[in-house]
Amino acid sequence: MTSKRAVIFDTDWWTDCDDCVALKLLLNSEEAELKGININAFMEISPYSVEMFLSQYGRGNIPVSVDKNALDYPDEPVNSYQKKLIDTFSKGEYKSADNYETSVEFYRRLLSSLDEKADIVAVGFQNSIADLLMSEGDEFSPLNGIELCKEKVGKLWAMAGRWDKDGSKEYNVANTARSVKSAKIVFENFPCPITYLGFEVGESVITGGTEVIGDENDALAVAMKAHGSEKGRNSWDPMTALLAAIGDEEKAGYETVYGRITFDDEGRNYFSPDSTSDRCYVTKKYDDSFYTDAINRRISVDKIHQ
Repeated sequence: MTSKRAVIFDTDWWTDCDDCVALKLLLNSEEAELKGININAFMEISPYSVEMFLSQYGRGNIPVSVDKNALDYPDEPVNSYQKKLIDTFSKGEYKSADNYETSVEFYRRLLSSLDEKADIVAVGFQNSIADLLMSEGDEFSPLNGIELCKEKVGKLWAMAGRWDKDGSKEYNVANTARSVKSAKIVFENFPCPITYLGFEVGESVITGGTEVIGDENDALAVAMKAHGSEKGRNSWDPMTALLAAIGDEEKAGYETVYGRITFDDEGRNYFSPDSTSDRCYVTKKYDDSFYTDAINRRISVDKIHQ
């Protein structure tokens, strides 16, 4: 039996619940082992709600961190599934964000401790990863952030950009001045290959929902219902998570387009083909049902303990 590939989940865990679908998919993955979770949009209740989510699947040992510099996002979104997770599963307890590692400390500690390389699955803003790249050596490693990633990261799988039309703006890149700057830092400085899954890929694929999950008391079902997505949600983050879990674009059902990418100061992305580049975006090889079925199979309740 081959060992699982190490992955780290970098999520905004903020306004949308497709992050929850992506996380459960990674927890159920037969190919990848989730080593840690970083939250890249600061909301006081986010880290503890992630911890509550993990605890329902017996995975409360997975470390959680939060980017405490990411203050340019609202404190709490409408239809907060984070609050619902805490209210439902916390037994009246609570931990503030002060109790969790900062993003850079988390990444540097975790990466330095791994014997193997880990892939990063980034489905939100890229500020935490940008800060990691710009970090200096510390008690965990004498290497700076770029050197540490080169030694300990295999690949970055990112839900970012829109690649069906040049000059497009996508939420994870163009949301704030910081998100634009971070996306540029990551593209220009990340020392390992990057595969981007764009907005256009996940927009029409709907996954999750209480009927698919099969148990209204399941943590994912609770989160999706609180969000108002009990019938499913667009699959930007789950498709990225599945792509990363499989670890091979072709096997996951995608074509790759390699090239040079630029982001302007407003967050618009531009692309020029280049077969020598280690940056690419993906396009779907099959119709939407292929990806819907693949994701829904992996998040169904009967796979939780496998």
